[in-house]
This record gives sequence, structure tokens and C-alpha cells, in this order.
Amino acid sequence: MVSRRFTAEVLNVGNELLDGRTVNTNLSWICGRLTQLGYVVRRATVVRDEKSEIARAVKEVLRRRPRWLFISGGLGPTHDDKTLEAVSAALGKRLVLYPEVVTRLEKRYMQLFEKGIIKDPTLTPERLKMAKLPRGAKPLENVEGAAPGVLLERSGVRIVCLPGVPKELMSIFERELAPVLAKEAGGRGYVVRSLTVRDVVESVLAPVLVDTMTRYPSVYLKSNPKGVEDGSVVVVDFIAEKSREDELRQAMEYFGKKVEQMRGG
Repeated sequence: MVSRRFTAEVLNVGNELLDGRTVNTNLSWICGRLTQLGYVVRRATVVRDEKSEIARAVKEVLRRRPRWLFISGGLGPTHDDKTLEAVSAALGKRLVLYPEVVTRLEKRYMQLFEKGIIKDPTLTPERLKMAKLPRGAKPLENVEGAAPGVLLERSGVRIVCLPGVPKELMSIFERELAPVLAKEAGGRGYVVRSLTVRDVVESVLAPVLVDTMTRYPSVYLKSNPKGVEDGSVVVVDFIAEKSREDELRQAMEYFGKKVEQMRGG
């Protein structure tokens, strides 16, 4: 059982994720980075751009009490960017104007004006909306865009709100959060390696997976069948903590030999 302090959940916000217009690459990326940093993502949830749905999802996560909750999407200036409003409602907090974020936005839009990208750098109500954060939150600098990330905490759960634009999300995560996560994890982290097995169907591999995990209990194996149109192809992932990387390699060698024996090699 993984300690609660190494657990996380992800909440993605956006109608486009649920009606098929956009592939949810943010989820894959965040989960991958968290795994590398030593965290186990327990659950991922996707909701529409509706305040009540977002707030309800946040409350549900808080009841499960992971150490971290990462929310992506809905931080921009438009009418359907409702994430911070919903998070504030879920936590019983008010949205307040952060002067330091206003200053960053002024600088950002002046730069865009000077580059000829926009005609007017004035902080309109829509732009100022991005400077209104839940009271007590910490703004996370966004060097790739306008809307800041947000960090706050409730009952031991650290809540992170990130923009939905992948480049902005990744930048804030790496600059502002990865060092904190790495320090908190104390050097933990997971290693993932893969083997591709051809011409052996998954049902035949199943007992070999169990046998290997029994022999190397610190290594988790997951089979991913890729189809049988041109012969069976199964990619087997081997996952272990960094401190167990030697055992992971041993498990891969053992598994590979077992597969060859099955083939009569």
C-alpha cells in the first residue's frame, strides 16, 4: 500500500475533452511526470465546463484525501473558464484580485502589444478575470501565457490549478511544481521499461506475468495487446521504484527467458 503522501488525483476540465474535439494529452503527460517523480495517480476525472460539476468533483476528491490534486483547464478569460470560481465555491472561499498577478498581466499584454500581436494592451474585465484567485492561494508564474497557475491547500490536500494549454501547463509544472514534488518525495520515483512480445497471444502470457511478479514482487507487470492482424503483438511494461531498478532488469531477463522457453527456443 502506497503512503497517502505519495498519492495524487487529476481533474481535467473542458467540454472539448468530452465531445471528442480534443485528445486529452494533458492527462497522459501529468500522470507520466508524477510517476517519474514517485507518485501514484489513484484516479483521473474529466468534467464539463460547468461550475457545479467542477465543484462537485473537487469535493469528491477532497473526501478521498490524496496528497495532491491537479486540475487543468478553465483558467482563461472567456465565459466558459469557470475552474477558479468552482474551486472557490467548493472550498467556501472568495475570489479576490491579486495585485502581483495584475502586474504580470500588464507586462504580458504590453509585450504582446509591442510585438503587434494585439492592438490594445488595456486590462479589460476579461483579462482582469485571470487575476482573481481564491483567497489565500499562491499564484504560479506562467511564462508561456497569461493565466497564472494556482496552488492552495485544504485539509492536507494540495490543490493545483493549471491552464489547459499544454505548453503553459508543462512550463508551470516543471518550473514551479516539479522541484517541490521531488523534494517531498525524497528521491522516490518510478522506472518504466517495456518489452515487445510477438507471436504469443496475451492469454498465453498471462501465467508468465504472474510467475514473474511472484518471483520479483517489487516489480509490477502490465501487458498491453496491440492486435493480432499481422501476428500477435503484446507490449509488456515493467514498473518499479528507482531503488529497485536492478530487480526490474532481472525481472525482464527472467520474463524474456520464459517467453523463449515457451517458443521452444
